[in-house]
Amino acid sequence: MLPENQTADSGRVEPIFKNGKFANPFPSKPVKMNPWKAMKIHLGEKGITRPSQPLPADSVDIEKAFPDEQTGLYITWLGHSTFLMQIDGVRILIDPVFSNDVSPVPLLGVKRFQKKIPVSLDELPFIDAVFISHNHRDHLEMQTIMELAPNVGFFFVPLGVADILRGWGIDSAQIREYNWWQEGFVKGLSEQTLKFACTPARHFSGRSLTDWNKTLWASWVFIGPKHRVFYSGDTSYEFHFKQIGHHYGPFDLALIENGQYSIHWPDSHIMPEDGVKAFTELNGKYMLPVHWGSFNLSIHDWWEPIERASKAAQEKGVNLLTPRIGQTLSIDENPQTSPWWKSFIPLK
Repeated sequence: MLPENQTADSGRVEPIFKNGKFANPFPSKPVKMNPWKAMKIHLGEKGITRPSQPLPADSVDIEKAFPDEQTGLYITWLGHSTFLMQIDGVRILIDPVFSNDVSPVPLLGVKRFQKKIPVSLDELPFIDAVFISHNHRDHLEMQTIMELAPNVGFFFVPLGVADILRGWGIDSAQIREYNWWQEGFVKGLSEQTLKFACTPARHFSGRSLTDWNKTLWASWVFIGPKHRVFYSGDTSYEFHFKQIGHHYGPFDLALIENGQYSIHWPDSHIMPEDGVKAFTELNGKYMLPVHWGSFNLSIHDWWEPIERASKAAQEKGVNLLTPRIGQTLSIDENPQTSPWWKSFIPLK
């Protein structure tokens, strides 16, 4: 099950690393407001950032999420940016956060919209590979990683994140870290082999005030014998989507960030309409919006991201998948989803 690493072709956008910190190579976008006023809005003048009652979550059917076959593509969204995937027989877990609170200070209360995540760590079978997009607490959680480690083949992370995992006691033999455009292979217990690539994103990193941008952020591409999947990680819209689509598309499925955006931090998170635009540049078949529906990290109404993404997808003729949290979709079987969140939007 040891992965083999190789570097993809040069000539693509690369992260900047200077004085011990990473930086995005993209030009900065203009901020619409000074940061102090933006902070005032973030602290006080918000939309309806939480539902008035817990949002539903289906109990995960493990046999459907990880069926005993080696050619299909199955995706199970667990909320926010955590999801299970089986791609051509290889079992994957991405950005696993199983806590009900992602705040560094519990009293601040960045709590899950559901009563609990729809599957427990104890219920999961052996996972061939865990992929991490970056080190923010809503994507990388210590307790989840420590509990997962005995039941995981490898952790694949962007540059610098390996030190965090080792600091939590994860064996170095289980960890592999990557720069943008580096590729690798992992063989699952099924004996099937999956190719993957660490690809660009426009974001930032940090788990405290002292480690700002000391580790890299990334998106990921997964290439099996029959299927291709893209995961955006956290990102704003940039020309890297065209590059990724050109080099690795077309994709059967693209998991695109949708939520926690604001005009006050335009370089960090993508607007829903731009997410749909990015999907078309990736040359995808199905788009599945993630990074919404479980945690509030912004100032918009909690339902706004999916409403805007749905409208934009309909206007552009994009096949948008909006599964319930915990629902498993078989991408090869003409998956059908519904606007389940609409019944929870308050009447105005």
